[in-house]
Amino acid sequence: MGLLDTPNHSYKDFYDIARFRLAWRINIILTFTLFGATTFYFFNNPITAIQYFSAFIIAIIGVIYLVVTKKYILVSYFMVISSMILVITTMLFTLDVTHLVEPLWLIIIAIFSYFNLGKRTGHVILGIVGIAVSYYLFFNLNDNLSLKRILTFNELIGLIIEFSICFFVVGYFIFNFIETTTNAEKKFREANEALNEQNKMINLQNEEKTVLLQEIHHRVKNNLQVITSLLRLQSADIKSKETKIHFTDAINRVMTMSLIHQKMYESKNLSQLDVSDYFETLIKDLIRSSSVKIPIEISINSHLEKVGSKTIVPLALMIAELVSNSIKHAFDNSGKIVVHLSAEINNVFELTYKDNGIWKEQANNNSFGLQLIETLIEQLEGTKSVQTSENGTEYCISLSNLDV
Repeated sequence: MGLLDTPNHSYKDFYDIARFRLAWRINIILTFTLFGATTFYFFNNPITAIQYFSAFIIAIIGVIYLVVTKKYILVSYFMVISSMILVITTMLFTLDVTHLVEPLWLIIIAIFSYFNLGKRTGHVILGIVGIAVSYYLFFNLNDNLSLKRILTFNELIGLIIEFSICFFVVGYFIFNFIETTTNAEKKFREANEALNEQNKMINLQNEEKTVLLQEIHHRVKNNLQVITSLLRLQSADIKSKETKIHFTDAINRVMTMSLIHQKMYESKNLSQLDVSDYFETLIKDLIRSSSVKIPIEISINSHLEKVGSKTIVPLALMIAELVSNSIKHAFDNSGKIVVHLSAEINNVFELTYKDNGIWKEQANNNSFGLQLIETLIEQLEGTKSVQTSENGTEYCISLSNLDV
């Protein structure tokens, strides 16, 4: 493994990996460059050598800590705070030299803070750097310039080395930013391509499942229609009027479920049905199958556009039983059926069924139809109330288990 190759770590996020890599590489680069600067100044300017040696120690500690703990955030905070203290202290309290490189080092520290520690920490560090540099320019710069000392050859060489290190680090930051951005764009494109492929596969699977479900609904509808036809053929041989009525009721119940599968087959959304359209078709089919000669007006009003497939069956059977009762017992010369479904507070749904007929005979509470209605209401976790007057019969049913 090369020196610039990062040690093994457990980071999975792309940006965490990039920040860990930057912390590692910048510490390795600074370890070697600062050691070289320390060696050069050791023979020319011992005070500056001590400053660079301190920075070299900071870089060494960062390398060791990354190898041992793999925690780049703590290392980054240590590097930023310790190096900022070192540079600001040097700039403000070493008064016999003109500090040309220190502001550049402070800018480098701020850039590193933004990349590795985030925008908020970067703002704080940049604010501190701005205050420190402003203080130096306002209070110390004139005193440094008043020295008017000609730099020696070795001092010029040292200054070139310092600027070269700073420019190299800035260049590496720019390179790292470009590399990270390029890799991020590449990862983003790859993720998009993979997501598009997954979406295509999911859409294809959904289309296949939709076709399959439609075919199932179509076949179930056909089978139920066959059962309906068989029941009608069988009822033709029945002499008992009461038995014939029971057969008709059974046919209507099978037809109700058959219509559900037909609407599912025709619908684009197989999980939900259009309530108003379904109830209107259902009631018309019930009236037609009952061979009623009188005109019956239908009014459907639903505040719910769709009802889920789990509850449409009990709801439809309930409506079918109520309509069948109205047709058999309530109407004489004409009739009107009103169905209203609305959403109330706390996910309680109100189903109102009303006819305008006067019942010709009292309903038998023990009849299968009324028992079925009670069972269906319990299944949908509901309650009902019935009001009968000269204007007709009205069922108010509160339901709390509708799949909408």
